[in-house]
Amino acid sequence: MYAETALAIKPASERCLSALMKALSDQPDRVLEYSYLICGGGVCRYRLARAEIELDLLEKSSLDWLESSFDSGIDSVAADAGCWLSILHGDTGLHYIERSVELMPEEEFYRSLFIDKLIDAGNLEIAAAQFEIFKETNSGGLSFWQTASSVHDALGDDPGAIEASRRAYEIRRIPSSAADLGWKLYFYGRSLMREGSMTDAVPYLRESSCLWSGDSLWAVKSDSLLDLMNEFTSASEGYGEPI
Repeated sequence: MYAETALAIKPASERCLSALMKALSDQPDRVLEYSYLICGGGVCRYRLARAEIELDLLEKSSLDWLESSFDSGIDSVAADAGCWLSILHGDTGLHYIERSVELMPEEEFYRSLFIDKLIDAGNLEIAAAQFEIFKETNSGGLSFWQTASSVHDALGDDPGAIEASRRAYEIRRIPSSAADLGWKLYFYGRSLMREGSMTDAVPYLRESSCLWSGDSLWAVKSDSLLDLMNEFTSASEGYGEPI
């Protein structure tokens, strides 16, 4: 495993350890074998706590560590713990990340996660208000544009969500950002087709078709819709040239 090799080369690297623990996430008992290397918070502590929950251990030392740090730690430590606890507790974890934002308002990742949690909980007005604060302080990075896309999507602004996803993809061309943009383009193009605006749908479907790889599922589905439109325009007398 490459992650094991990387950790052997740099045994003090938290990044390498985190990568290894992520690679072992489907083997929580193996993740716990590296607990002796963790002395603070951060993503590695989160992965230990996640493994404890998945194994349903009676003693959850890492989860307890996070809870204790959240209750009594200094601002940065408590905020870090709140971030991971909000992810671990899912739908019931909103108050954790809310406090993280209060403690560290300049930390973009915390506010981004808070807004996503608010959207998931259906608190769109508060999410929009938090995004306005985010716009004033953002650095124009990946997390900002991903959050912008989520907010526009939740408010039913499909073009705004697509444009924000484009910006995120331009910043970091990785499979996740490609998939987010590709599916948004496909679904919006499909919705335009269903409304009868087939000509308007074409550029969105073509962009989706060319994004990342022609074998990507969103590209295959976009190609299928474009082929369907070409058949329709070819068979419909007076409709015009094929798209």
